[in-house]
Amino acid sequence: MILIFSLLAIFQGPSQVFGESKTDLAEKDCLPEYRFDGKKLILSEKEWQERLTPEQFTILRKGGTETPFKNAYNANKENGIYVCAGCGLPLYSSNTKFDSGTGWPSFWQPICPENVTLTEEGWFFKKTEVSCSRCRGHLGDVFNDGPQPTGKRYCMDSASLKFIPK
Repeated sequence: MILIFSLLAIFQGPSQVFGESKTDLAEKDCLPEYRFDGKKLILSEKEWQERLTPEQFTILRKGGTETPFKNAYNANKENGIYVCAGCGLPLYSSNTKFDSGTGWPSFWQPICPENVTLTEEGWFFKKTEVSCSRCRGHLGDVFNDGPQPTGKRYCMDSASLKFIPK
């Protein structure tokens, strides 16, 4: 009997034999009130400096990167959502967070796809930058080396996020 359930688990891929799959849980996270409504937040550089900490300003507005393993959310295991530190738009759920071993909080998909904007950068070594769809703040980068079901690793800077426990 155990062998049968083990084989079922192997062949079912990202879904589970018992309970909800990771994909089902993630899709439930995109609540209507979390969806980007299309209204952009546009502030002057001075207004951003007043609103953000120096580290948040460097990352969100200048595209900087924080030191790996020395940040607020890499090891966070609490249940909740991560919102943009600049404008509060919901970006990621703890249901899609995983330990990538890179030292930055990583997720296999955004809470709602329209809440992040992806921009490909570079000539020789291309990378894809992730920014907030509402305020255009730099959040991190996305790579094609993440876990199933998406195969993506959204590698985010903790300073670009604010965690809200559920």
